[in-house]
Amino acid sequence: MILDGPSFSGAMPECSQTSELVDAMPEDDPNGNVNVQMGAAAPRWGPQHAGAKQLAGMYSKEKRRQEAISVVVGTILFSLMLVRLLSTWRVDYWMTMPIAALLGILTADFVSGLVHWGADTFGSVETLIGRSFIRPFREHHVDPTAITRHDFIECNGDNFLVCIPNLAHMLYQHLTYSAEDLHNWAFFHWYLIFLGVYSAMTNQIHKWSHTYFGLSPWVVALQKAHIILPRNHHKIHHISPHACYYCITTGWLNQPLDFINFWRRAETVVTYFTGMKPREDDMKWATKFK
Repeated sequence: MILDGPSFSGAMPECSQTSELVDAMPEDDPNGNVNVQMGAAAPRWGPQHAGAKQLAGMYSKEKRRQEAISVVVGTILFSLMLVRLLSTWRVDYWMTMPIAALLGILTADFVSGLVHWGADTFGSVETLIGRSFIRPFREHHVDPTAITRHDFIECNGDNFLVCIPNLAHMLYQHLTYSAEDLHNWAFFHWYLIFLGVYSAMTNQIHKWSHTYFGLSPWVVALQKAHIILPRNHHKIHHISPHACYYCITTGWLNQPLDFINFWRRAETVVTYFTGMKPREDDMKWATKFK
């Protein structure tokens, strides 16, 4: 794994000791977050960062409304689909459910990495789509603790949004297909449900990976079992220039994808066809101190 910024040896640095406990990890420690020049000790990253303040201020009422509607509609569709799938359950499905679950979770992890990489690496906040969907990624690198202050709607609205088309199509199939047709589609539908649930909850899982105090014991247990993204695992992504370990659902695919240099190869392809330079917009916000 090759980074353009500070190197990473493989062992996570110790978190610095503070006089009071906070809700999130000081993940910028390996990047020299405490500036001691001229005898002053002030964090360079966080809510006081000029870029972070500007990015946070771009969160609009319209965006909030879209996220709220997405969560409500997505939750209703998830509930209806689970009821439908359970009502058409057959005993022999037990044989294939573990495979459907594994494939769904692996797909969710890969998709989380692909979206995370794309939004981190390319695009600009100064576009309509950028203000709505890229802005949170830029804010997260200059203020990684901001996600711990976002409520469920702000944190997960966009993830629920992308699940709605598949859920609506599945529900349509369940309302119009015969029992035998639904039996033939059962494996794929269960795969999509596992994919959908993990995808919808990806940013909540991401938020938990930044939350170091007050987590439910069952969330911590899932992190320790690596069923969801562990906290120490995700720290690796937050070493500048944030160019590895993009998968944030379980993190299972991070090491294999970095081992084959998947993300650098993908960046080469995108740059070749579009001329866009990786992380150019991200660096602009990271260096906005005024």
